[in-house]
Amino acid sequence: MPLLCCADIGTSALKAALIDTAGVLHGYCRFPYEAKRSPLVWLSAFTAALQDLARQCPGVKASAFIASGNGPTLVPVTAGGESLEPLYWFDPVQALEGPSFFLPHVKALKDRDPGGFAKTRFFFSPQEWLSWHLGAQALTVLPHRSYEPFYWDGAQCRFLGIDPQLFPPFTTMGRIIGRIRKKNSGAGEDGSGLLPPGIPIVAGASDFIMALIGTGVLLPGMVCNRTGSSEGINVSTAERPAGMTGNLRILPHAIEGLWNAGAVIEKSGKLLEDFRSATYGEKPYDILVEEILKNPLHPGRKAMDAIGISFLKALEDLERAGFPVQELVISGSQGRNSLWNQHKADLSGRIFKVPEIPDAELGGNAVLGALALERGPDAPGVPDGTAIRKKAAEMIRIRKIYYPTTPPAPALPKDRL
Repeated sequence: MPLLCCADIGTSALKAALIDTAGVLHGYCRFPYEAKRSPLVWLSAFTAALQDLARQCPGVKASAFIASGNGPTLVPVTAGGESLEPLYWFDPVQALEGPSFFLPHVKALKDRDPGGFAKTRFFFSPQEWLSWHLGAQALTVLPHRSYEPFYWDGAQCRFLGIDPQLFPPFTTMGRIIGRIRKKNSGAGEDGSGLLPPGIPIVAGASDFIMALIGTGVLLPGMVCNRTGSSEGINVSTAERPAGMTGNLRILPHAIEGLWNAGAVIEKSGKLLEDFRSATYGEKPYDILVEEILKNPLHPGRKAMDAIGISFLKALEDLERAGFPVQELVISGSQGRNSLWNQHKADLSGRIFKVPEIPDAELGGNAVLGALALERGPDAPGVPDGTAIRKKAAEMIRIRKIYYPTTPPAPALPKDRL
């Protein structure tokens, strides 16, 4: 059965997997790095990931490659091919009029570093940058055309004095956008690597879009809980909510015609990671979380409580806006920790479901990769919502369900919010 090489460029780590077109995970690895450095650190992590996957699955070769990445991060690339320091999604920037999540970061670079801005030929999202390095065309990947104004358009660029030619042409996710080159860091010098020259590169979208697909949260009322350095709760809805609702982000869904109401928790897993690295070094998360949950006086309890408070606040924001949440399909690092999942179920009184591929961005990549292989390079258009739902139903399966075992925790005092 064809194997898909899937990668996700996160804020603090690159994850990669080999997944077949039936949705079975054959290999997985994760390589951490520090943000705010050259994006070449992503390429180094990706090369290490390919070597790790080759050790896990000796002798196999992928039939296609597809990546996702954190957004709205951008990488400036010069006309000579030099990659400058990324403009990260978490960088403080001045809010601008208009719906674009990307242009405020570009405007900030223009104002802060005119020289770097003047050298820039293209701005790439992380997954577009990696795909381009491996042989893809220079393109900007949209989930679908409804997303254009949330990236950029001519009117917003003109208002800010930014040349729209700095952005590669739009395409939509699921297309074949190139082929692995003969010489690249992924193919292996001896030609025996996981990415044989000539296999298709499939257009992947941002991590949140791919997580919706990889959790199977593709119908109105379904909810995805994305976890990692940051965290998000994303509710699918058939009707577009009126503008921004409190702290919620309203965006089109992965499926054209649906909408997403998202509550973002900017510091979630990072709080625990900062505590762990400062206090315990590389102690495994499973052991650390168990120690914290068993001991209310544990010094890590403050970080765990802060994460819980933020999670309950996000649920409250969603429910006040008319989006009740009863069960969530979890994606990301927290989904691998059974104690943490049960703690969140008990704390919130909600049901949590974990897919067989817990890092749902990788599962979403596999769904689009499998569709691309089925359709072939000459298929007209792109996969529509019906095709994506059908393929996700075939490939995405729930591995475990966590039910609340205790009554929901009492409301936390306001002075602790």
